[in-house]
Amino acid sequence: MTERIKERKEEVFNILSDKGEMSTSELVRLTGLTHSQAFYILRLLLKEGRIEEIKRGKVAYWRVKVKT
Repeated sequence: MTERIKERKEEVFNILSDKGEMSTSELVRLTGLTHSQAFYILRLLLKEGRIEEIKRGKVAYWRVKVKT
């Protein structure tokens, strides 16, 4: 994993931590990443168990996973 990807992962994770639940499109707007770049980062964070995906119709929302 490159440094740039690590930085983007932390940026996206911090945004979700600060702002709560967000759609992929909202994250794209805030970060300036392309939709595919943002989705790639979100999938990495999801795989690591740091965030979770909530589907509402066709729209995916993302939030920091609450540790239980």
